[in-house]
Amino acid sequence: MIRIVSTLFFAATLTANTFAHAQTSIGSANSPNQLENRFSTPRQAVINFFEWQKQEHYRPEIVAEMFETEPSLNLQARIDRAKKLKAIYDSRGLYVNVDQLPNTPDFVDSLTGFAEVVLHKQLPQIFLRKTGNRWLFAQESVNAVPALYSETVSALVEYTIDRMPAFMRVKLLNVELWQIIGIFLVVLIGILIRRISEYLISRIALRLVKKTKTRWDEKIIEVSIKPISLFLMAGWFLLAYPNLQFGVMVNAAMRVASLVLVYFSIIWLLYRFVDLLEIYLTGVTSKTDSKLDDQLVPLIRKSLKIFLVIIGTIFVLQNFDVNVTSLLTGLGLGGLAFALAARDTLANLFGSVTIFLDKPFQVGDWIIVGGVEGTVEEVGFRSTRIRTFYNSLVSIPNSEVADNAIDNMGLREFRRIRTTLGLTYSTSAEQMQAFVEGLRAIILANPYTRKDFYEIHFNDFADYSLNVMVYVFVKVNTWSEELRERQNLFLEMLRLAEEIGVEFAFPTQTLYIDSFYRDQPRAVGKEMSRDALAHTAADFGPSGAKAQPRGAKLTYNGKPLSFASSALRAGDESGE
Repeated sequence: MIRIVSTLFFAATLTANTFAHAQTSIGSANSPNQLENRFSTPRQAVINFFEWQKQEHYRPEIVAEMFETEPSLNLQARIDRAKKLKAIYDSRGLYVNVDQLPNTPDFVDSLTGFAEVVLHKQLPQIFLRKTGNRWLFAQESVNAVPALYSETVSALVEYTIDRMPAFMRVKLLNVELWQIIGIFLVVLIGILIRRISEYLISRIALRLVKKTKTRWDEKIIEVSIKPISLFLMAGWFLLAYPNLQFGVMVNAAMRVASLVLVYFSIIWLLYRFVDLLEIYLTGVTSKTDSKLDDQLVPLIRKSLKIFLVIIGTIFVLQNFDVNVTSLLTGLGLGGLAFALAARDTLANLFGSVTIFLDKPFQVGDWIIVGGVEGTVEEVGFRSTRIRTFYNSLVSIPNSEVADNAIDNMGLREFRRIRTTLGLTYSTSAEQMQAFVEGLRAIILANPYTRKDFYEIHFNDFADYSLNVMVYVFVKVNTWSEELRERQNLFLEMLRLAEEIGVEFAFPTQTLYIDSFYRDQPRAVGKEMSRDALAHTAADFGPSGAKAQPRGAKLTYNGKPLSFASSALRAGDESGE
C-alpha cells in the first residue's frame, strides 16, 4: 500500500508539467468573453473569473468586478480575494465543470427558488447570485474567502515559500524544486505517521487492554491497528497536498488518491471486524449439537465481506460524482442476460439455502446422494463437498443435492447386519435347532445389539447348503464401531458352530457311486409296508405323535432354550 501511495503522488507530480497552470473548468481553446456580456450568465461569469487570471492575459481588475457585492473592499482587496479564491479551488483540486453551469441570464434554482448557483458541491460556501443584470459572487461568499483560504493553505508554508532562496524556485519539467522536495517530504512523513501509529497502538493500547478480564478488546485492537494507521496516513495526505501549490488537475489526482485511501481504510476496518464476528459465531455454534450451523458461519462471513465490498464501492463512486443510479440501471438492463448465463449458479445458490433450511444432513454425516457415498466435509454456496471412503473429494452442485434423494446413513439409530450362514447337508435337525437358538442367545448377550427386533431362522434349502438367515441391528455411532461389533458377533457364531459340531458349507459337488458292475444296488430308505408309511405320514400331521410344527423344545435347566438364554442375558440365577 505504501508503494501504491508513493506511485500515485509522484505520478501526479510528473503530470504537473501539463496542468500546473490550467484551471479544470477552462480549456486552452477558450478565450475571454466580450466585456459587455462577460457576467451576463453564471457560465460566462465563471469562465471570465478563471480566464482573466491566467498568466498569458492577466487582467485582475476585470475579475475584481465579481467581488463588488462587498462595498467595503477596495480594488486591491478585491483582487487579493480573487487570487485567494482561485488558489482555494486549485489547491483543493476542485474541478468546476462550466458545461454543467446554467447559461441563461434569468436562471432560478428550482429547489431553493433563488437566482443562485454553487460552483462546486464540495465548496457550497462559494456561490453566484444575480445582482442587477450581472452574476457576481454573493456577499456571504466574498466574506468567507479568507477563512477558507486559511483552512486550505498553511500560513507557515506560505511564509516559508515567500522567503525561500531563488534556487528553490528553479523548475524541472515545469515543477519547481521546492515542490519536488515537498512531495517527497509529504510521502515520507505519511509513512512515518503510519509506522509510529502502528507502534503506539500495538505497544501502548494492547498493554492497557491486557489488564482487562475480557479478551475481545485485545482482538478489536489487533484487527484495527493497520486500518487505523492507514487512515491517519491518508488524513495527513489530505491536509498536506493543498500546500504544494500544484495545478488543479494534479491536486485533483492527489485528492482522489487520498480519499480512496481514506475510504479503503474504513472498509478494510469493517472487513476485518467481520472476521471477529466469525470468531464469535463459531464459539456460539460450537455449543450446539448440529454441525450444519458451523458450516453456516463461513457463508455468513463471505456474504458480509462481499456486501461490504459492493456497498463500499458504491459509496466511493458516489462521492466521486459517478452516477451510480445510471450505472445500476445499466447493470439491470444486462441483468437478464447475466441471469440466463448464470442460472445454474443461481440454482445452486437456492439449493444451498434449501439445504440450510431443511437440514437433511450436517457436516460429518455419512450420506449417499446421486450415487456418491461418503462423509460431508463442507457445504458452500455452489456445491457440497463429500469425502468418499477411498479418500477422494467429490463436489456435487447444491441444486442436484436438493433435487436428489439423500440417504443419511449418519442419522441411523441402529445399523443393520444382514448375512446368511450356510451349513452342510450333514447337519441334523437337532443340531440346526441348537445352532439357531444359540445364535439368538449371542444376540441377547451382546450389549450393542437391538433386543426388541431381530430375525434368525433356518429359511432355505440351497444347492449345497442349509441356509440360516441372520438379520440383526446394532446401536453404534461410527462405521468403525459397527465393524468392530460385526466382528464380535461373527466370532461368537464361529465358536458356537465349533461347540455344536456343525460345519459351514461352500460350493461343492459330491459324486456318489451307487454300485459297481454286477453288484446289487444299495438299499435306500426303510422297508415299510403301505400301511406303515401312511401311519408315519399321519404322525407328522395335526395332533400327530411326531409333529413339532413349532420346532423342537430344547431345554436348559428344565426351561426352553429361548427363555433360558434370556435368563442368562438378565443374569437370572436359574440360568447359571
